[in-house]
Amino acid sequence: MRRYVLIMLGCYAVWVGLYYLTGWVGEVRGEVFSPALPVDARFPFVPQAMYVYLLAYVVVLGLYAVRRSAAFLNRAYLAFISMNLVAFVLFALFPSQGPARSFPGADSDVMLQLMYSVDARWNAFPSLHVANPWLVSLLALRERRVAPVSVTLLAVALAISVSTLLIRQHYLLDVLGGFALAVLVFSVFDRLRISDRPW
Repeated sequence: MRRYVLIMLGCYAVWVGLYYLTGWVGEVRGEVFSPALPVDARFPFVPQAMYVYLLAYVVVLGLYAVRRSAAFLNRAYLAFISMNLVAFVLFALFPSQGPARSFPGADSDVMLQLMYSVDARWNAFPSLHVANPWLVSLLALRERRVAPVSVTLLAVALAISVSTLLIRQHYLLDVLGGFALAVLVFSVFDRLRISDRPW
């Protein structure tokens, strides 16, 4: 188990670098794809949703709560690594900017301003913040069906998806793109034969 945790920490370190690298590429190139839709203006601004949004950084731990075999973790890790790499390629090829952040009340929330200050602005579509929790929940449902932990992870993925809209971090199309990416990657890796041997 310790080896899996170390691998995940290594992946996060690499992903942070790629996230900012592709964000810089997007800034240099400028917006290639605009995911904004008229419906996006209808979502209310709810700064308190920031705390739900932050769950995306820890929801991956849910994999350890539902695991039954090394094969499950092997499949989950391969799916996660592949999905994030695909997203980074899309970020570089089709830079897209998230919603504007000049709206009433945005300046008064310290946590929100901190998140905005460290965020790369050109990695909007598809939303990895949405894709990662949905991949976790789909893997959990596959492993444990409708066990309480699986249903909880599914509810968390849905709540995180909504939170990205309520704090103006993503457009609806970013959210749908993240969900579609998670479903696609899950579908591919669910069909693969994975070794039971622990990494």
